[in-house]
Amino acid sequence: MKKLNILIITMIISIISAFGQVQEYECNAPAPEEKAFLTLCDNSVYIFGFRLNWKDIYTESIISTGFYEKNHNDTIVLNDQVNGYQILVKKDINNNISVVRGWCFMKDIKLNYKESHSYNKTNYDSTYYTLDSRYSLENLINERETYRNQTVLRSFKPGVYETAQDSDNKLIINIDGTYQNYLTEGTWKRKGNLITFYDNCLGEVFTAFIEDGYIVVKHRFYYSNNERLQIFSE
Repeated sequence: MKKLNILIITMIISIISAFGQVQEYECNAPAPEEKAFLTLCDNSVYIFGFRLNWKDIYTESIISTGFYEKNHNDTIVLNDQVNGYQILVKKDINNNISVVRGWCFMKDIKLNYKESHSYNKTNYDSTYYTLDSRYSLENLINERETYRNQTVLRSFKPGVYETAQDSDNKLIINIDGTYQNYLTEGTWKRKGNLITFYDNCLGEVFTAFIEDGYIVVKHRFYYSNNERLQIFSE
């Protein structure tokens, strides 16, 4: 009987430890029918992105993932794991979140507390973190340096880059060293066959690799992983 009780207790602890708690925040986004969301997990993981829930269409676009830390003054530091920048947000007395420092489009965003719920850590991590695992992140960093240091320059010209002609999310790369897209605007620099994009408010936000005839966004920044963007004729 004693062994049976120990086994049952062990199973209960194992089941409990497999689950965690999540706090969800959201607000209206620039596009109709879309919500900006921030997910804070109890293992210090955060996810920021956009959800489209319209009629029978549901999609999520992840903009930033990483780890967060809480400061003593209710400020939360979101440490992006891909580019290393920091977003600062702050909770108010109603448990809502305002942005202290972030991309320029986040300037007037206030994320309202939505709900708390439990989640299966294994499933949650496999859903959001497979592409951003430590192994793939190290590969991305090494690949960036390879493209940055390449001396044989591939064909590239400023213009309007899209995944498909007349798509909604155009990346406009201007000849004067500036850029704009749906979420951000700022400046860009090329070194070797790597382009780095700097948001006017936050600094570096994402990078792309130059291939002949198109550029490749190698991590999730409103584009899918390995998204190929190319110039289409007007």
